[in-house]
Amino acid sequence: MRTLIGITGTTAVGKSAVAIKLAQTLGSEIISADSMQIYRGMDIGTAKVKPSETLGIKHYMIDIVNPNENYSSFLYQADASAIIDKLTCIPIVVGGTGFYFDSLLYPPEFGKCSAENKAQIATLYSEKGLDGLVELLKNVDINTYNNIDLSNPKRVIRALEIACSGTNKSDGKGRQKPKYNLILFVLQRNRTELYKQIDARVDSMIENGLEEEVRNLVADYGICDTSAFQAIGYKEIVQYLRGNISLQAAIDEIKLNTRHYAKRQISYYKRMNVAMYIDVDNRSTADIVQIIVDFLNKSGVV
Repeated sequence: MRTLIGITGTTAVGKSAVAIKLAQTLGSEIISADSMQIYRGMDIGTAKVKPSETLGIKHYMIDIVNPNENYSSFLYQADASAIIDKLTCIPIVVGGTGFYFDSLLYPPEFGKCSAENKAQIATLYSEKGLDGLVELLKNVDINTYNNIDLSNPKRVIRALEIACSGTNKSDGKGRQKPKYNLILFVLQRNRTELYKQIDARVDSMIENGLEEEVRNLVADYGICDTSAFQAIGYKEIVQYLRGNISLQAAIDEIKLNTRHYAKRQISYYKRMNVAMYIDVDNRSTADIVQIIVDFLNKSGVV
């Protein structure tokens, strides 16, 4: 079975820098597992790694679709697996989207919903709206209900499709043997420090031109009913551009929604098969990489 090294953790925990340094050390390449960094033109709000920051390490699954296109975890696993299976090095999968990791390990779980079930879900959506879908998801898969963006219709619909296929997105019911051997490291910060980092990152995004980035996206694509335009940092600025809220209110909402998202990420990781949690507070990137390398050496992976 092919071995993957996974690095995940909440937003603003420093995953990218650790992954790049680790890839340098191991001679590896990086597969992104971030559901928003797949979109072209969404750089500032997703904290996308800059070309100057990659240090020559090849990155995949970044900038692969336009923001007006729909993209699912089912497509992610197909595209990412095709890349992984061609690499001769040990791939490093890095990102904060837990269900992207799950989709890589258990691809049959995604895409089994029958046409009849899909039609029933679509009918429920048309008759009762998003609230009806959310209520149904609460009844059939409470764990996923507690850990996905319930304001995003496409994610709620996909979670329901998975549940209706006889599997369970959140706890792996019905799963068999995973496709890959994933050795997963979760980077974590003290909660108070994490929130400080989140607030600082949002302020930096605003200073670096997030408002202009969203304006450009709207100019190019309009305001689309796609996951991209529901991303934290983008949906709030869109509300500002529509005149519904002030810029400061939008910034405050981004910070609050990011903190809530971080909580959901933490809950999701607890259900994953984690090799090691690593506290990053008061540790340098080099220190964290050395901890990972030591673990991999002891495990006989490298």
